[in-house]
Order: sequence, then structure tokens, then C-alpha cells
Amino acid sequence: MSVFLDGALVVLPQSAGGPQITSLRLFRGRVIALGVSPHRGEKILDLQGFTLYPGLINAHDHLELNHFPRTKFQERYDNAHQWGEAFLPKLNEEPFCSLRALPLRERCRVGLLKNIRSGVTTVAQHNPLHRPLRQRCTAPQVIGRYGWAHSLHFTPPETVQAHFRQTPPNAPFMIHLAEGTDEVAAGELSRLQALGCLGSNTILIHGVGLSRDDQVQTLKTGAGLVWCPSSNHFLLGQTAHVEAFSAAGTLALGSDSRLTADGDLLDELRAAHATAQISPAALFKTVTTDAARMLRVPDRGALLPGYRADFWLIAGQPTDPYRNLIDLCPEDIQSVWIGGQKVYQNRAYSPVH
Repeated sequence: MSVFLDGALVVLPQSAGGPQITSLRLFRGRVIALGVSPHRGEKILDLQGFTLYPGLINAHDHLELNHFPRTKFQERYDNAHQWGEAFLPKLNEEPFCSLRALPLRERCRVGLLKNIRSGVTTVAQHNPLHRPLRQRCTAPQVIGRYGWAHSLHFTPPETVQAHFRQTPPNAPFMIHLAEGTDEVAAGELSRLQALGCLGSNTILIHGVGLSRDDQVQTLKTGAGLVWCPSSNHFLLGQTAHVEAFSAAGTLALGSDSRLTADGDLLDELRAAHATAQISPAALFKTVTTDAARMLRVPDRGALLPGYRADFWLIAGQPTDPYRNLIDLCPEDIQSVWIGGQKVYQNRAYSPVH
């Protein structure tokens, strides 16, 4: 049976006319019609006074690491590799030793809960796709087809090459790159290109050390950038310059894990907005349509016919939902739906039936 959502302010992409009060018809987990009248006998949800956002897409997380406390051992690093070298020995000390002993399923659950509470319905894991993340009923949904390498520092060059070549052209290949402000970070794009691993499906994570010429070269190949500003500021004291990637539609936003980031994807939106580099409408694209295109999940990130019915609700109908998104926190989200099914209900609010 189809479901008819009536009267909500639906936050559509600017390319589709932008936010508007309209109706949606859902069937078998997808949006099948927009701006239509209800059919006799179908289930109707009256959403007058509500705003309906498309499910957000988190383009970078380490889902099994979100139970760790935010950690660093000096005020600022020249390169995240320095932080990594300092952190790894600490894994055998408290509190990290005890935290590592938690079952993998529980560690992954913490990361998934962080995301679903912040309106994320699709998330990219930058680590192995652990068994607890492979289940179809997982909320949010975890990208299943991807290739990855950690970085040019912690992954041998031949392994980076092998993983890139094993990644299908229609799946993303993700790697931490230029996560620093030193000469090492500045030289990493050239090294990646020399390995033959800079392609149209390559997604660079962080990119703080990319020069203007590096950005031009990356854009020529069609590769994209995932921006994690709060993590960058915490470790490096600065973040990437992203305007060119945003203009090209090849910029996505990632929350990173709580080891170094502010918290969730809504926190990351605030950190990104605080840099004053791109507009709220452009930021909206980094967590919806542009992220979907980069991660090769083109049926997500918008509430349009043919797209998967992933969305979340808040009370009220703001005059500028793009700008309003920047100020939201998990407590504002009433419920989250994936494939037309409710997967999360905030206990502070009465369910919408």
C-alpha cells in the first residue's frame, strides 16, 4: 500500500525548485510522486507544521571508533601522521585498552547511533566493512561497495595500488590524503598520482595540504574531496580550502570519528559554516546530492520521484531550511525514516502516525 505524506515543508534541492510545502507519495520504499493528491484508501500522514529533510549522507566515519574520547597529546600537529604515531602506543594503555575490549558489535552500534540520531541515513565507513555493518536492517545504511587505503604514510605503496585497482570504476576509492600543513602533506597528491591512484572515483579525505595546483589537477580527474573541518582544526589548527570543489559539485562532508572531531554530522555542518567558505545551500549539497554522486549512490540525498524514501522530521517550517539546518542538533529531530520505514523515534516527541 502506498503512503501519502501531506502538508510538510519538503526540503528539495535548489535544482528542483528548492524547499516547498507539498505532498509526497511513497511506495515500496521509494518516492513515486511529488505534488499530487491522495488516492482513496491509501495511508495518509498529516505533516502540516513539519519540515521534512532528506536523509543526510555522512561521507567519512570510522564507525567502530566513536566510543573513544577525543584525544590529542599536544596543541597542534604539522601532520596527522604525527598524531597517529603518538596515538597507536596508547592503545595498550588505559582507558583505551578497556575500550578496545568492548565487543565489535557494541563499538559499531555506538557509531551507528551517533549517525542516525543526527539525521544520517547513509554513511561511508573508512575501515573494513565489519560484519555488524553489513546487515540490511542497519540504520543508517552503510555503503557496501567501496575501496580504501588508510593513507600513504600507514599503507605501503603497493597495497594502495592493489586496493585502487581492485575497486570497480563505479565504486568510490577512499584515502586520507594531505592531512597536514607540512611539506610531506604538500607532496602527497603527486605521490598518489605517480602510483596511478588518482582517478574519477578517487575520494581524498581531508586535503588540508592541497595547493591550488593540486586542486586544479584533482578537479581535472573528476576526483572528489571529503571535508572534515572540526577534526582538521582540532589536530592541525586549520582546514582545507574547499570553494573550488564545492563549485564543481565534488565536495562532501564527513564527521570523522569522535577521536578527533566535534561529534556528529550536524556538529560538522556548524564547523564548516563557521569557516565562511561556502553558503548554507552549498553545504546542504555536501551532505545530500553531491555526496550521493561521489559515493555512487545516485538514488539518495533528495526527495524526488525514483529516489529512496530516506528522510527525517522536525517541528516548524523555517523560512530558510538550508540555513536552519546549520543550527539543528539531534534533540530537534523527531524521527528518522529509511526506505519509507521509521527507524528512529526521539522519545521526547510523540510519534507521527
